[in-house]
Amino acid sequence: MRRVGLIVAIAVAVVDVLFIWFVGFVQGATSDMPWVVPFVASYLGLLAVCALLSATGPPSSWRIALLGASAGGLVVLGFLALFSIGLLLFVMGLVSIGGLVMAIRGATNRGFATGASIAGALLAVLIMVAGFAISDRIIACRPGVDSGGGTGFLTSSYSYTCQNGRAIVTWK
Repeated sequence: MRRVGLIVAIAVAVVDVLFIWFVGFVQGATSDMPWVVPFVASYLGLLAVCALLSATGPPSSWRIALLGASAGGLVVLGFLALFSIGLLLFVMGLVSIGGLVMAIRGATNRGFATGASIAGALLAVLIMVAGFAISDRIIACRPGVDSGGGTGFLTSSYSYTCQNGRAIVTWK
C-alpha cells in the first residue's frame, strides 16, 4: 500500500502542476467563473497529499481512510474530466482502489477498515461536489457589457449579464 500511495501522489502532483501550467500559461484566456480552476488545482493537491500521507503515515485506519479519500476523489473527478485531464486521474483512482483492497485484506479489523475507506471516499466526493457548487456561483465580470450562461453542477441553469463590472444573475 505504501508504494501505491507514493505512486499515486507523484502522478497526481504531476497532473496538477501540468494542469496549472496549461490553464495559466498556454490557454491564458479569462473565464467568467474564475474560481473553478483554482478549486480543481487545490482539490488535486489535497488528493495528492492524502495519497502521500497514506504512504508515509503510521499503520492505522487513518492510512486506509486517506487512501479511500484519494481513490474516491480521483475516480469521480477523473470520470467527470475524462476528456481533458481525467484519464490519468481515473487510472490512478483505480490503482488506489487496488491498493485499498490489498490494505483492507491485510487489516486486522476488516469491517472497520472498509468503513474507514468508504467514509474517506464519501468525504472526498462531498468536498468536490461542494467546491464545484460554490465555485459555479461566483461570476466575474470584465469591464463593459457581457453576457453568458450555463448549467450549475447541482443547481439549475443560469444566465447572467454584466454591466460595468456588476453581474446580474438569473437562475432558471
